[in-house]
Amino acid sequence: MKKLALIGRNISHSKSQLMYEKIFKEKIDYALLDYKSSKDIPSIKELLDKFMGVSITAPYKDHFLSQVEVENDISSLGAINCIAYRDGRYLGTNTDYLAVLEILQDDQLRGRNIIVLGDGAMSRVTKLVLDKLNLKAIFLNRKKDGDLNLIDYNSIFCKNLLVINSCARQFSFTADLPPDSIFWDYNYSHIENNSFLKDKCNYVDGIDLLFLQAKYATQFWKLDNK
Repeated sequence: MKKLALIGRNISHSKSQLMYEKIFKEKIDYALLDYKSSKDIPSIKELLDKFMGVSITAPYKDHFLSQVEVENDISSLGAINCIAYRDGRYLGTNTDYLAVLEILQDDQLRGRNIIVLGDGAMSRVTKLVLDKLNLKAIFLNRKKDGDLNLIDYNSIFCKNLLVINSCARQFSFTADLPPDSIFWDYNYSHIENNSFLKDKCNYVDGIDLLFLQAKYATQFWKLDNK
């Protein structure tokens, strides 16, 4: 049985195991390694001796950064979400980047006016993808712009708007948007956002992003053909 793990904080809600079992079409041994502090995280050697692949989520995406080799496209992010041991080397990548890149190339999203909410690791991922695709966006965050729910989004773009929410799950969006807007939530199963937005615009849950992230992780771990 394949043994995988997820490192993070407050991750009991995770649906990653379901995604991997959907990909592999079989049950797997999946460990949720929930740590209150980075000081409690085992060594990279200990983890990869035990598990065939390890994923990392907030707030620990930079924890192993100095201990792994990272591809050039990913290195500028300062965040990785997958680690592996192969050919005597510890490797890291960011499959969120690959998943966001795939989704943003969808024809449905082409030509949209883009606003990105948040300034964390996923916001940096989004900026890197947008730069690669030569797409412009306005980036808003609470530190710089205050309460994101008090912003008049209609005055920024009155139509054809794509809002990408990279904020943490604790943030709930309650502002008004143009009715033809798409609100792409990087969070999945966010009850408050879905309830507020589902009848006001096209609300896109983050479950597809999670699935694609998992698909690229299996490829990174060389498990996609096993």
